[in-house]
Formats: sequence, C-alpha cells, structure tokens
Amino acid sequence: MLQKFRVIVFFAVLLGLTGCAGLGNMKEVEFQAEAKPDVAMVNIVRRAVFLGDGAKVEAWDGDEFIGTLSAGKLLQYEAKPGIHTFMVYIQGAWGVAKGDLKPGKTYYLKFNMSGWGPISLGVAESTDPRIPEWNTMSTVSIDKSSPKDVPEQYVLKAKKVLQRVESGSANVTPITDRNAL
Repeated sequence: MLQKFRVIVFFAVLLGLTGCAGLGNMKEVEFQAEAKPDVAMVNIVRRAVFLGDGAKVEAWDGDEFIGTLSAGKLLQYEAKPGIHTFMVYIQGAWGVAKGDLKPGKTYYLKFNMSGWGPISLGVAESTDPRIPEWNTMSTVSIDKSSPKDVPEQYVLKAKKVLQRVESGSANVTPITDRNAL
C-alpha cells in the first residue's frame, strides 16, 4: 500500500513540474528595447521560481489570447494605445491589470504566484531596479505563422473575468502613468 502511495505522489509531482503544452505556439524573438511611436509595448514577465514552473501561464488582452508564458520568459506584445485589461490564467486562477496605455511607451507586467494561493498580475513602476535584468530574459511572442485555435471554453472564461472587472468585483492592479517608460 505504501509503495502505491509513493508511485502516485511521484507522478503527481512529476505532472506538476512538467506542465502542459499551452494554448499558443510561441517563438523566441529579439528583445525590443523601445516601443514604436504608434503602439505601446507591453512586457509580461514570468520569473523562474521552481514552485509551479511547469505550468504554463496564458496571457490575454481582454478576450483576445496573446500568448503562453513559460517560466523564465518575457512575453512582448504590441498594443494599440487606449484602455486595456490584461489577464493571466494558470490552473483555474486569474490575475488582472488594467489601464490606459500611451503610444510610444513601454510597460512591464509581472506574473506573481504565492505558493498554492492566489495569483496576481503586478505592474512595475518605471524606476523598478529589476527592469534591466528582465530585459535580458529569453523573449517570446506568439507565432502568428503557426496559430492554434483557442478553445471556446477559455474565451468564455476570459469574458466572465472581464464582466467581473467591469462590475468592480475583481481584484485589479491599476496601470498608471507611473508605470510607463
């Protein structure tokens, strides 16, 4: 009986460390240090911290899927200026940040996970001392030449979170001018 329990625990730990394939095909890209004058550059950072690193984080701009983020990666995304609600999803939990993005500016959003508890999507201030380190991370972007269909169930989940944001019942990190570089 003890041997069976050990085997089950071993496979449960192994599954937690390996994660799943993710909703999007991603490709490594060269880091873009500056935003183009007509768009805002959004960098979503996911540090490698070992605990939960195997699970993939799915990133959204409203109900539009923008990429899958593995541990130790930085996702670069060009957004039209204006109000955006960015969301990250991992294993049933959501983190949200919302704000009015300015053209030609760069923003850093950071996926945060506290053990087995809630997640959040933090927003770095423009003076954050970690930004130079983040700029050296492996940079990814969604591979538009090899798209995957996002299952409708995930789009519906994203829309439900957006409804909670609009009704004021979601925990949302604000993106402000202090966050723009």
